[in-house]
Amino acid sequence: MTMKLAYKTSKSKNRKTVALKTQAVQNEVSFILVSKGIIGFRESARLIKIAEDTDCTITIASGKKIGTTKSILSMVNLEIMPGKSLVLNIKGERNDEAFREASKVISGETDSNI
Repeated sequence: MTMKLAYKTSKSKNRKTVALKTQAVQNEVSFILVSKGIIGFRESARLIKIAEDTDCTITIASGKKIGTTKSILSMVNLEIMPGKSLVLNIKGERNDEAFREASKVISGETDSNI
């Protein structure tokens, strides 16, 4: 897990004190992809399975619509057709593995059988 450091300085009685605050940053990645196939119920179910297997949350934005792997209908309602631009956002420790598998589904490189 990556740690983010934030420094805060204050002046009191002509002394400069520095407080150190650490904040955990979640592993999150975003990618822009172009769909090479239709994302229907089978493909959405496959994306949900990938998210469950990798303990990640996958969110896809298409235009003004957003779908997440927490709801299969939100994914299907994106109406993703070939050639449509997508923003893929993945949160989780194993986001690289989730990205590899999700990009295969979006690009149509894998069969949609679960």
